[in-house]
Amino acid sequence: MSDMASRIKAALKEFWDENALPTEGGEATTVDELIGPVESMTAVAVLVTLDKITGMKLPNSLIRAGGYESRAEFVKKLGEATMAYVAKKSKS
Repeated sequence: MSDMASRIKAALKEFWDENALPTEGGEATTVDELIGPVESMTAVAVLVTLDKITGMKLPNSLIRAGGYESRAEFVKKLGEATMAYVAKKSKS
């Protein structure tokens, strides 16, 4: 994994931990259930950090409409989308 990809992954994990909505009632049975989803409107804020890591202005369209249900999904989907965007722009 490249240094940039590692930094993006770390930033996404940190953002999730700081911004995920707390779950309501009931007992958590998995780690992902301990913290609830991150809405897309909240997730857009992480782009400021990712802009600094990548050195380019990332579009809001990288954020999945409706947000993310788990930390793993957030890190994987947004991390992949960010790296794909950077690779595409680097070629042009």
